[in-house]
Amino acid sequence: MRLLIFSLLLASSLSLSAQDRIALENPSFEDVPQTGRVPQSWDNCGAPNQTPPDIHPNDFPPYHFFGVNLRPDDGWTYLGMVARQTDTREGVTQKLAMPMKAGAQYLFSLSLARSKTYFSGSMGEVDFTRPVVLRIWGGDAPCAPGELLALTVPVENTEWLEYVFTLSPTQAWTYLTLEAFYAGEERYNGHVLLDHCSDLVLLPPPLLQEDLEAMDDAKLETTLLESVKKQLSIGKLGDLTAVPYLGVCYKSSVFEQEVAEMGLRRFVNNAPYGELTSLIRALEALRVEKNLALLKDVTRISRKNKNQISPEEYQYFERADAAFEENLASEPIRDKRLEYIRKHRGEIIAELLGL
Repeated sequence: MRLLIFSLLLASSLSLSAQDRIALENPSFEDVPQTGRVPQSWDNCGAPNQTPPDIHPNDFPPYHFFGVNLRPDDGWTYLGMVARQTDTREGVTQKLAMPMKAGAQYLFSLSLARSKTYFSGSMGEVDFTRPVVLRIWGGDAPCAPGELLALTVPVENTEWLEYVFTLSPTQAWTYLTLEAFYAGEERYNGHVLLDHCSDLVLLPPPLLQEDLEAMDDAKLETTLLESVKKQLSIGKLGDLTAVPYLGVCYKSSVFEQEVAEMGLRRFVNNAPYGELTSLIRALEALRVEKNLALLKDVTRISRKNKNQISPEEYQYFERADAAFEENLASEPIRDKRLEYIRKHRGEIIAELLGL
């Protein structure tokens, strides 16, 4: 994260509640490398008369099952699944820790790749190198194809790439199934490699313009702060440069929270100078006066060598935490933020609709 304090808030302001994400067990398919075996916490979805998927890579004799030697994207091992010209496919399934919410949307990602070589010795050195697609299913039982939630393009990349999906279940599915499938009508031999699954992260419902316009200033403030926090936490908003009006509001709110928890002196000492400069610009936009001047002074003093700090500056710095609270009582930053929201409602609503 490039934003100041936002790196300090990862465990609090940017964290999601347990109800906002569904964590998978063994999401990176960790287990002992072996052919015909699914990793722990996952179940096989292949045909009964066919071998299960494989755990790669094998760094011990006979080395590199089927010629697959790509290094893992995360952890020590990953999963390889094939589709066969006999119209049989490999897949894995897992029961979710909680059901998906019907009608909601979830952000989900995983790393996919294709090996440059994939020859199956069990079938007489048959070439499985061709790319296939990955199908992601929601279901109410192991391997049950209740609803197709996502479908990739053919996975042709031979280095790991992150594939990101928005899953939109129409029912409260309790199982997630990952399946290799064909890129078209032809049935052929191919494979896909999987690693590093994310949690299923619940996305906020879409904001509607008429709802935003009907909100009073306080409700709009709450909505924008929650929306920005959510977008930052799931990685859909890299930083706040693209949403300057939301950024002013969010930075000032985070500033208040952090200083309340750690004090102004510690806050300034922990924050990179460039990020403090960004915060100063946000407070200037709000027309904050007293605590803006205090922040500038404390920042200036904190950047000096100890032997350059005068006794007066030292006393000023030592009293900064108390001074911040006094200033906040006489000039609340939130009041300034609400004035800013009132003045820039149109711009703020436009940025919210663009998230």
